[in-house]
Amino acid sequence: HQAIGNTLRALSVMNPPRASNTAKELVDTAIADAVFATRCTYSSALQTTPGGLAFGRDMILNLPLETDLQLLQKRRQKLIDQQLIKANAKRFSYDYQVGEEVLKLVYKPDKLEPRA
Repeated sequence: HQAIGNTLRALSVMNPPRASNTAKELVDTAIADAVFATRCTYSSALQTTPGGLAFGRDMILNLPLETDLQLLQKRRQKLIDQQLIKANAKRFSYDYQVGEEVLKLVYKPDKLEPRA
């Protein structure tokens, strides 16, 4: 949404639409630019562009691309595992005993309600 809005803003400043037909063309151009930019943006997780992955060709230079999907899946799983280890390192375990008191937090209480 933001990319389309920025493109519309830039195009309308350079060439303000005077009729509904030119406004529709402006919107079509902005959507096409946003789709192209999305397909051509390099993804660090994929280590390629989404367009190159989907179509097997570079979206700008029109060169063939080969993608090893098994290597890609292993790389993404390794990244997921590393992020999971990092998230779990911040957690701590605690063995609750019968009869102990626990604090139950209320998720998103109203403005004047107690928070615990």
